[in-house]
This record gives sequence, structure tokens and C-alpha cells, in this order.
Amino acid sequence: MLDAAPLATFGESRDSCGFCEYLAGTRSCAFVRRTDTVASFVNLRQYERGALLVVPARHASTVLDLDSDIVGLIHAEAALLGRALVRAFGATGLNIFQNNGVDAGQHVGHFHVHVVPRYPGSDSTKIYLQDNFEPAPMSELQIVASTVRSALESI
Repeated sequence: MLDAAPLATFGESRDSCGFCEYLAGTRSCAFVRRTDTVASFVNLRQYERGALLVVPARHASTVLDLDSDIVGLIHAEAALLGRALVRAFGATGLNIFQNNGVDAGQHVGHFHVHVVPRYPGSDSTKIYLQDNFEPAPMSELQIVASTVRSALESI
């Protein structure tokens, strides 16, 4: 890993990071999959049914804080989840993206990749802004996670 360039981030540390709380089990989360290096879970704000996030298991603020092998594993997970979203929900399109730093639209100071299924009639210009969407109930998130896990079994 190269030395990280300074980006404006939230200054979250592992001790104050919501995603780290998910990973530690101290905050409720609808996980899809977890390994020692990568975890995927349902986005709390379902701006498209099935929107997921993929994160490194250890805290890193941006892509500049990660080794390339971890970035590769995260994107491989995102691609696998994309296949599952097509099977699980009949998605006809897919966005996979991430933001680095506050000025680029990063809302949580833990590197994460959005995996967003799109459907006929989806507004492809609609970009995730967390303040525009209410959190979904955990029961709904668990159903999405279970549906995606079931689809993964057939891939």
C-alpha cells in the first residue's frame, strides 16, 4: 500500500465507525456474507430494493488506505453480489460505485462499495444521498439479505 494522500474524511476511527460497529456485532446489521477480509450487508436505506454495501473487515477510510489485494477482493464480492441481485430480484441493470472523501460524497468514513440493482423504470440518474431516504426496518433488511443469500447458493 502506498502512503495515503490526505482526503477530507469524517475523521472516524475504528472506535467511532458505524460500519465497524456492525462488524463487531454491537449494532444491528443485515449481513449477506462475511469473511476475515470482506463483509457485505444490506444498505440501511433501500433507495433501490436490494441495495447492498461491501466493506473491508478492517477499518480503512478510503481506497487510498487499502492494499490492492483487498480492493480486488471487495470488487470480486461486488460482482458476485451483482449476479445474485439479478437472480434474486430480477434486476435488469446494476451500478457498482464508491466515493472517497467527503468532497466526493462519502457519507461514512469506512471504505465501502455500493452495489445497486436497477429495474425497468429506475431513474438511472438517481445517485444515493443518505438524507433523501429513510432507514428501512431491520425486518425488511433481513428479508433482502436472506433472499440474496438464497440466490448466491445457485451461483
